[in-house]
Amino acid sequence: MTKILTAVLFTALAFTSVHAENLADLQAISKQLDARKKDLDNREKNIKTREERVKALEDNLIQKEIEIRKMQSAVTARLKEIKVQEDKNLDKLAKDYSSAKAKNAAQVIVKMDLDKAVQLFQRLPSMTAGKILSAMGTIDAAFAAKISERLTPDKVQGVQQ
Repeated sequence: MTKILTAVLFTALAFTSVHAENLADLQAISKQLDARKKDLDNREKNIKTREERVKALEDNLIQKEIEIRKMQSAVTARLKEIKVQEDKNLDKLAKDYSSAKAKNAAQVIVKMDLDKAVQLFQRLPSMTAGKILSAMGTIDAAFAAKISERLTPDKVQGVQQ
């Protein structure tokens, strides 16, 4: 009986020992799972924080885009106003040069910006423009040539080159 009792005790001890190892393993796994859960919770928190920051930046960008579009509209409207005023000024200037002597008009126009001079000549009556260009030829032939070049269409329709 002692042998049986010893065997039972030995078996119980072995079972307890295995049970204790399993319990230790389970506790270690539980600790690992807890650590992993904390890590995942921290990552989720960081992701939510970043998402909120990205959303705030996106909202800010949308607001800036709206402001830029408003400014763009305002600038476009202002440019149209300036163009209208510039056209009026050029029309008046063309009228003034039409009544001036060709030589006097030519002396002033040769000192103008080329683009403005071309726009002015486009508004002048043909006869007046010709007289002024002729007078300009004696003052600054190169400038007069540039104006003539700009006033001439690149291709005349129906004409073969």
